[in-house]
Amino acid sequence: MNFLDLLGTFAFAITGAYKAKGGKLNIFGVILLGIITAVGGGTFRDVIINRSPLFYLKDQNYLLVAIIGSVITYFAPTFFKKRYTLFRLIDSIGLATFVIIGTSVAYNHLFSLNSPPLLISFLSSVFLGMITGFGGGIIRDSIMGDMPLSLRHGSNYATASFLGATSFYLLMFVDLKLAIIVSIVTTLTLREVVSRYGIYNKLIKKRK
Repeated sequence: MNFLDLLGTFAFAITGAYKAKGGKLNIFGVILLGIITAVGGGTFRDVIINRSPLFYLKDQNYLLVAIIGSVITYFAPTFFKKRYTLFRLIDSIGLATFVIIGTSVAYNHLFSLNSPPLLISFLSSVFLGMITGFGGGIIRDSIMGDMPLSLRHGSNYATASFLGATSFYLLMFVDLKLAIIVSIVTTLTLREVVSRYGIYNKLIKKRK
């Protein structure tokens, strides 16, 4: 789970830094938005559930990974500009990992010592998993004056995060590894296969 968390942090730092670079921000702005995108959703989650200290203050590897991802993106912007489909895939990987982490953290923090009704734990955990998944992106887009990607008409960002979080929640009581695999596959399938903007339609389907 810790590996998934750091992987998602790195992926979202890249996406945040990439958008900041496209907005002509300097290196400090790029790093700032990279960090905000990477840890913003988790910060939302931790504040809502009153979990302290914030996860990146307890483990500074999160900030380190976010800074490294942002700096790499700043000095290699043309790589992602020419390969936008790969950039989108990285963003989808970040979403797939973060909805798992958010759902797991929320459930374990709020309900591990209690026996609440299933509906309450389900709604709370899935909602906070979704917030973890795209909360940082909402902050990033708001700072840059854009409509958040997850809320745009035609985007399946919210749907993918909801179904990814739901599948993880339902299966984590059965087998944790299975829950992780199914959740990641569900999120990536919606983002990269079902969506016409995904890597399947942009690269694989064109070659057929």
